[in-house]
Amino acid sequence: MLNCSFSESINLGDSKTPDWEFSKMDCVGSLDFSTSTLPAYLEKIENAEKSFFLEKNISYGDFLTIAFLILIFLGLAIGGIREFAKNRKLERL
Repeated sequence: MLNCSFSESINLGDSKTPDWEFSKMDCVGSLDFSTSTLPAYLEKIENAEKSFFLEKNISYGDFLTIAFLILIFLGLAIGGIREFAKNRKLERL
């Protein structure tokens, strides 16, 4: 497990409205999760060359992006079918 702490604070604002930020992060440990249990929403995928973590839940932004792409795809498909049907109808006349 990885434990980190922040140090060396810097005031990025002025004296009236201070904006404190940290310029250094000290970490102890490793990112090797093989010795600990993973949260339920993460899954470790291991390959012969690499391993990575897959998040198993979907966020609101992911849902909106997928919904938007589905609507665009359906609109283009319906528009293409209507144009094709209109052109076929004109050929018969």
